[in-house]
Amino acid sequence: MLSFEEKKQIIARFSALEEKEVSLGRINYHYPESKREKSILIKHLHPNGNGYVYAPYLDSDTLDKQGYFNIYNAKEFELVELIEAAISYMDSDGDIFDEGQKFTYQSDSGETLELIYENKMWIVYAAGNVEAVYKTLEAAESYLADEGFFVEN
Repeated sequence: MLSFEEKKQIIARFSALEEKEVSLGRINYHYPESKREKSILIKHLHPNGNGYVYAPYLDSDTLDKQGYFNIYNAKEFELVELIEAAISYMDSDGDIFDEGQKFTYQSDSGETLELIYENKMWIVYAAGNVEAVYKTLEAAESYLADEGFFVEN
């Protein structure tokens, strides 16, 4: 098990993290460049060696309800991997689609519609005019299929 000081030295390697003291001698490490709502990457690092790394991307029963993973028994390589993965996770906004991503749909009668991803929404355009707006790709595709439109080959 790594000591409190050893964990602090490992965390100090990540210059993008800002150390902030909290109660009972504990320390939080913030990641101010986070593109997500949370900026606390490491929570409640305690002098007894206990602490938590933000890791909601892990599929684990060991996460607390806020998505933090306990690092009390973490080895050096595990702590480094957790911090690197947490930074990577916080560097993304969770959006798997690119702004302006476009698909063209066509009906059996030859009509075409465009489906474009804009401002985190899927917008269906007919001849340049907005036809419909959906929060998810699945909802937009369902609408288009119901209307008889399919992805153009």
